[in-house]
Amino acid sequence: MARRGRDLSVAVLAGRRLPSPSDRSQSPDIRSVVHGRSRPGVTSGAIPDVLLAPMSALEDRPLLGADTPRRRSGTDRTTERLLQAAAREFVEHGFDAARVSAIARRAGLTSGAVYARWPTKSDVMVAALDYIFHRVLPASRIKESGADRMGPPDVIETLGASLLEPDESRDVLVQAFGSARNNEQIRECLLKFLNQDAQQIADMIDEGKQAGSVDPELSTAALSLVCRATALGAQLLVSAGLDDRHLPTHDEWNRVISTLIGATAPPSS
Repeated sequence: MARRGRDLSVAVLAGRRLPSPSDRSQSPDIRSVVHGRSRPGVTSGAIPDVLLAPMSALEDRPLLGADTPRRRSGTDRTTERLLQAAAREFVEHGFDAARVSAIARRAGLTSGAVYARWPTKSDVMVAALDYIFHRVLPASRIKESGADRMGPPDVIETLGASLLEPDESRDVLVQAFGSARNNEQIRECLLKFLNQDAQQIADMIDEGKQAGSVDPELSTAALSLVCRATALGAQLLVSAGLDDRHLPTHDEWNRVISTLIGATAPPSS
């Protein structure tokens, strides 16, 4: 039986690169990644820590893109602990069942520490979503990993190769879709992230067109939507616990992604 991946999240680890397309021959079977099994003849661990890391790996990292001093104050660190705790509470219980007291306990603090920063549960949950979403935006992951030296098609292909990995950060996104139905603040936060995400993918596609690696006749909006729909759809299916027999191997998935990316190249003259 397939199991839902837990305790993993996308975390950008500075100084480590995203895997290049040439690394794909050493990629592990996706089912061995999800279920902790190895497969004969396949090298495990080919997907580096830049794509997969425990959520705890975020604990001492400042917000990406923030103008944060090297030494953060105790208040800053406490705030991050609360945001991380709120994100975990949100993933495990959703918005309605999440409790401020539970968030405080996870962080080893009191509810007063939460309310001193955010007046309502909605406020702390939105802040936690912003905290996680900022880290999973393509530009943040690419910049921090050094993958900005790759060409746009290779960057998109590399990001696509990780879509079937269990990912707690994308589980936050799944929960956000459900909670956004009845919470205007979460809906606005989610929509802001989705628009930023789509724009950053679109920017990469346009860069590819300018570089001559993407057919300029293809709609940027359409290509961006395909990328986003693939990412969200894959996460929904994997997080739901799709049976092994319906999951491709890592190599099978990468081959399809590579084929789709290759199909966007300009026609040969």
